[in-house]
Amino acid sequence: MMSPTVRRIAHVPHRPRVRCACRVHRRRASGASLLVALVVLVMMSMGALAMVRAVSTGLLVAGNFAFRQAAVLASERGSEAAITWLSAHVGTPSVLTDQPAAGYYAKLIPGLDLSGNLPSAVTAVDWAGDHCAGRTGVTCLQPSPALPADPAGHTARFFIQRICRSDGAPDDASNSCQKHHASLGGILNHGQISYGASPHFLPSNAVYYRITVNVRGPRGTTVFTQTLVHF
Repeated sequence: MMSPTVRRIAHVPHRPRVRCACRVHRRRASGASLLVALVVLVMMSMGALAMVRAVSTGLLVAGNFAFRQAAVLASERGSEAAITWLSAHVGTPSVLTDQPAAGYYAKLIPGLDLSGNLPSAVTAVDWAGDHCAGRTGVTCLQPSPALPADPAGHTARFFIQRICRSDGAPDDASNSCQKHHASLGGILNHGQISYGASPHFLPSNAVYYRITVNVRGPRGTTVFTQTLVHF
């Protein structure tokens, strides 16, 4: 007779399961990090865009300044052309009256708008050759013909005014002119250049002339310069 088999079953105590919240915290941390990264990325993009715009603005300002300086240098041609015209006509009857075809006027003109920016002006200069843009009630004066454009594309025109109250001779009783009173005498220093041989530099009461030059260049650049000379 076989003996019965006895099986022993070990009793294992029940342990309650504890849920770990690590994954939930990791997910929340990952979401917050993504949000911060997006905000930083947007801020960096805005900073880069602002820097690009600042650099572009700086380049534009520098370019405009360069164009303006080139136009100012080009205005010297207009001043020299006006001085050449005056040198050939001072002392002749042609400077006693207006010469519109040459851009010369023998007296100051009240209410003259040299730049064309005064809406209330009664007299203007036709720099653009469009009859002062068709402005009504405005007397439109002619400057000199445009000089040939230089290699950079600058064109210049000049407008000469004698600093006098009216037409005619400067010594007339009804006239009054701004004159340069040259000093008499004087001793030249060693090596000093003497212009005494030129009649324009002889001691006399020379009349002043105001030369206004308008230059138009690339990119719509417009420059006005003025020069005061006496002969």
